Amino acid sequence: MKIWRLSEIASDISDTIPYYFLCLSFSSISFSVAMIILIREPSWLRPMPIAIYSFYVFLSYLLFAVPLQAFFNKHPKKFSFLYLLFYILFSFIALFIVYILINLDFTMNVVKMAKYYEFSLAAAVIYWIWDSVFLQKKINDY
Repeated sequence: MKIWRLSEIASDISDTIPYYFLCLSFSSISFSVAMIILIREPSWLRPMPIAIYSFYVFLSYLLFAVPLQAFFNKHPKKFSFLYLLFYILFSFIALFIVYILINLDFTMNVVKMAKYYEFSLAAAVIYWIWDSVFLQKKINDY
């Protein structure tokens, strides 16, 4: 690979990093608020609980959603239904893994809980929306 090609790739990556960070940040905060609403604890709608949830959601999104998002950004499409389906699939898998790690419970009880589906769908839809707003906008630039 030529040196000029490597510098071109590095330039492209450095141009999109702020968008990845914005998408991660807004998605984490939005999903944290959604989680508090879904668990019906409005007294937790304060800065500290939201910040704590956002930190853990940020890490989860960073591990599970950003690699998928980077793959999708090769062929950007705003509000693609196919992208949403993949985000939902990965969200189910990610939440299942996180549940097992937190609870050390290897039974399939988590898939019987309504909150599992609510959280998975909310996480996927929120991330998909912010991804479409911040990163999939390149389609209009070309």
